[in-house]
Amino acid sequence: MKTRTLFLLFLLFSISVVGQEVSINQDTIPQMRKNVIKFLPENLIFNSLSFEFERKFSPKSSFLLGVGLASPKSFANKYNLNSSPDNVISNDEFSIMSVRAAYRHYAGHHVRPVGFYFSPYLKYQKIAAKANNHRTITEGFPAVTTQYDEKYDVKGNTLNFGIQWGVQFLIAKRLCIDFYFLGIEGGLADVTAIVKSPNTIMIDKVESGVRENVDKLPSFLSSKIKVTRNGSDQVDVSGKSMPYPWLRSGISIGLAF
Repeated sequence: MKTRTLFLLFLLFSISVVGQEVSINQDTIPQMRKNVIKFLPENLIFNSLSFEFERKFSPKSSFLLGVGLASPKSFANKYNLNSSPDNVISNDEFSIMSVRAAYRHYAGHHVRPVGFYFSPYLKYQKIAAKANNHRTITEGFPAVTTQYDEKYDVKGNTLNFGIQWGVQFLIAKRLCIDFYFLGIEGGLADVTAIVKSPNTIMIDKVESGVRENVDKLPSFLSSKIKVTRNGSDQVDVSGKSMPYPWLRSGISIGLAF
């Protein structure tokens, strides 16, 4: 709830700033108003169909709103996660939904939305992933091999503030290319995960495996994650207000009008 409230306040503040600028420049806005609709192909890597709308309100400033639509797809084979016979992932899906609001300040003095820029922004993300894992372990002497199944369901929410640098230019008057070459952002993430196993006799192994993976994380993350047993076949994982740094770069393609 806090993340959504903060994002709404940022969005209202941005609209207020834009509204003030419109009132100041109302005599000249017909010549200055420029719009761009963009598609961000690099976000397909994260199974997200991402689009942005930019509206320029003065030669040096614009407001931008971006939306990423979740497109759940398999990820195990895509990232070669099934390279080990000890863990075989199936029925897997991963996707990200996002909303990003940004103010953009251009270095030049152009009516068109072109030039070098820097852009503070606020971004909200909703991450979802699920998968089945068939695990094989060999231990003891003489060696004993045991197999069991795990079912994962992971959900996360992040709220990040960042600053983006980039350059945007037009080709053939309408085609827009936006190269955002450096974006630094940081914020907080809330993550919950449910790990179930129909092999109830192996639930201790499932729990110890989850705890082992959590312990491998940096201490500033692992200290905020809680692992608890829930019944005879489930392990719950919860992480609150976890630091979430990220770098952002890529190219978007758009249509100016």
